[in-house]
Amino acid sequence: MLLYKPVQRQLSAYCRALTADEDAAFDLLQDTLLTAFEKFDELRKTESFIYYLCSIARNRHLKQKRRWKFWSSQSETEKQSVAITPDAIEIQPDIALLHNAIAKLNTDQREVLTMFHILGFSLLEIQQQLNLSEAAVKNRLQRARYRLRQLLSDSESNALQNQSSNLSKTELI
Repeated sequence: MLLYKPVQRQLSAYCRALTADEDAAFDLLQDTLLTAFEKFDELRKTESFIYYLCSIARNRHLKQKRRWKFWSSQSETEKQSVAITPDAIEIQPDIALLHNAIAKLNTDQREVLTMFHILGFSLLEIQQQLNLSEAAVKNRLQRARYRLRQLLSDSESNALQNQSSNLSKTELI
């Protein structure tokens, strides 16, 4: 428990990013913790506990993905997970757009983006964790950022078009 408490939020965020579904993330988190508990004697360094947990989560997720062969869409509960404050009310639509856009990224891009920007891993740590070259990590991160920018700009354009069409309808009335 002493090792888990400091990394609890990071692991939870990582599981949510991998699955893009709140319920599936919770299941993955529980499977990860069970596996980590069962194989705790394999942990070599306590300093690398978060990497150990992320490796387990990633492997469990890939195993489930191979079995199920489908992705479920992001649940409504995840979209509503922001605390309701005046500031949160203003940014909640932006957060929902961001969550939806991240969920639309392919698995490789979503994983690298999450590890770098949400979990705060360095490029070297991601490289070691995913057994990739530094160039591959940078490439995936760049492509993820580019695709995310595209998805967010498309969402913004659609929102502006909807607003203008709604305004036009109200003017007609």
